[in-house]
Amino acid sequence: METHPLSKSTVVAGLGGLILGHVVWLVAVSLALLSTTVGLWVLIIAAASAALAVVGGVLGGAFYRARATAKAAFLWCLPAAPVLLSVVVLGVTYL
Repeated sequence: METHPLSKSTVVAGLGGLILGHVVWLVAVSLALLSTTVGLWVLIIAAASAALAVVGGVLGGAFYRARATAKAAFLWCLPAAPVLLSVVVLGVTYL
């Protein structure tokens, strides 16, 4: 398998995925904090983050095989911040 050079568009797409994922997670957690059932919403956000990671991984792999590296980088980086932050929040909430 050939290696693909890391282009500017791939780096920008990856950073865009990280930033967008983080912002969406912040909005979801902010809405959860406004409710009276924060513990339930933390679990729902964590499950949604995990589902997003699976879908992003599968679709990113498909785009990578099609040599669309910028789209693949975006999809692979999109769930990175939400999954990491959800694990941290779950640890703080339930441990």
